[in-house]
Amino acid sequence: MLTTDIRPRENIAVITPEGLLRAEDIDELSRKINDYINETDRVPNLVLQTKSAPFWADFSALKKHLKFVQGHHSLVRKVAIVSDSKLLWLARLLVDHFVQAKVRRFNKDATDDAVAWAQTEDDHPGAIIELEGLPRDVVGIDIRGLITSQDYSGMLVPLIERRAKGHDKLKMICVLGTWFDGYSPGAMWDDLRFGFSHLTTFSKLALVTDQEWIRHSAKLFGMLMPTEVMVFDLADLEEAKAWISE
Repeated sequence: MLTTDIRPRENIAVITPEGLLRAEDIDELSRKINDYINETDRVPNLVLQTKSAPFWADFSALKKHLKFVQGHHSLVRKVAIVSDSKLLWLARLLVDHFVQAKVRRFNKDATDDAVAWAQTEDDHPGAIIELEGLPRDVVGIDIRGLITSQDYSGMLVPLIERRAKGHDKLKMICVLGTWFDGYSPGAMWDDLRFGFSHLTTFSKLALVTDQEWIRHSAKLFGMLMPTEVMVFDLADLEEAKAWISE
């Protein structure tokens, strides 16, 4: 059985398989996707959410599935897989070589992140990259793409925890350059929780960006924080590094 929720506003189709997949399930999925394409002249990106890797009821269902993939793989640009299944993780690595769509896996509790990534125009998966060459009490990060909850839990939080073990106070420099696309809803909540939980962790914060809305927000909220906050242009990155290292 397949449940298909097509969301025109986001231009995505959320697909939820349950039990064994039958040939008629694949036919119904294909009909819904094709009808949407014909009516809107748009091809939806796909969000597949499942607890485990789906299996087919018989060989006919497998053939239908392969035919669906063959007919749509050159049209669909993104496929988000929401699952903790290790088998699907391996399948994702293989699928990347056989279809033109960009495939990305998300944890089972990160549906909002998957939807946010699937509906973005460009393929800029999020990344929080540690800056090198800074003192040990300085946490330097370059934030790129669309940041999700997984980027926070998988990179930023462990990095802060490691550095906090060796220092009473930390300093942070955060670069938000031209490749920064924003936060998913889940990451925005994580960012808020992170800020409140680390109000007294950092003595200084350097924010390096040319995006005006971020600069204005930082200057506004910086006055309410116990941390010393400075905002720098991207062209002044080296100056920001010197200031945060003092």
